[in-house]
Amino acid sequence: MGEIRYVARPLLGIAVPHFGRNLSPDSVYLVARAAEELGYDSIWTTDHVVIDTSNYYPYGRIYESVATLAAIGAVTERIKIGTSIIVIPMRNAVLTAKQLSTIDSLTGGRLIVGLGVGWNLQEFRNLGADFRRRGRNEEEAIKLMRTLWSSERPVFKGNFYRVEDAVFEPLPPQRGGPPIWLGGNSGVALERALRLAEGWHVTGMHPEDFGEMVRGASERAKPGFVFSARLSVELGGKGPKEYVSALGDRRFILGGEVEKVAEQLSEYVKNGASHLVLYLGDAPAEKYVDNMRRLIRDVAPSISGV
Repeated sequence: MGEIRYVARPLLGIAVPHFGRNLSPDSVYLVARAAEELGYDSIWTTDHVVIDTSNYYPYGRIYESVATLAAIGAVTERIKIGTSIIVIPMRNAVLTAKQLSTIDSLTGGRLIVGLGVGWNLQEFRNLGADFRRRGRNEEEAIKLMRTLWSSERPVFKGNFYRVEDAVFEPLPPQRGGPPIWLGGNSGVALERALRLAEGWHVTGMHPEDFGEMVRGASERAKPGFVFSARLSVELGGKGPKEYVSALGDRRFILGGEVEKVAEQLSEYVKNGASHLVLYLGDAPAEKYVDNMRRLIRDVAPSISGV
């Protein structure tokens, strides 16, 4: 087991509530502007396209991720923007690489690209995508994207994609392309991130499980590798709460008064997280922004890995 690389204060991001019962244009525009004004470090979109009806809530009613990211980039100036995460095996990776490169260029190099393999079989079927080979597809898509982002005349030959006699201009302003973080709570996802990406981005993982996996990976992580966690926070709620996800892994929802939430977030930092992305629940945009304000004012100053 390696030693965890502690940070005194993590970077804090906000997951845009562009899905759920309270979805509205303000869920995107008001929240994005507020995140930048309040001093958050990053803002993130979520990816589902045509979820099955049994999973209607919360992802049946959702704005598309890449289009939403472009809208966020247009109404902000400094804050990092990212995808948490894009399910790349159910999309065309060439088109997605072009869309993301365009967003990176139009926002002055502010993009972080979160990618994952996905979990919903019916959504893959609805999009005509191959669910069974999604892991291999993701690995090839990462290599393809890096090729496209690094060459104005790219050539790529793989099992899923073939690019030749092609022009890819302009290249993204971040040399070699935006950093890639891979999502997924499994050991397979972590190993893939260590080999192919600049970060690992889990969702709702219990802090003890997160810390155990980080300790096991820290010696092999390249310099600057980011261990990141996307977490649901219920400010003022009765939490924290534990539950088992549809994939069978232990999940954690943070909650309680501000002191308790700060303690819970600090556990992730002590367990190696340097970037936390927070989703504050299905609420109207104004209430969501109020909770963002409370969190950055009353919770953030007490979050520490020391």
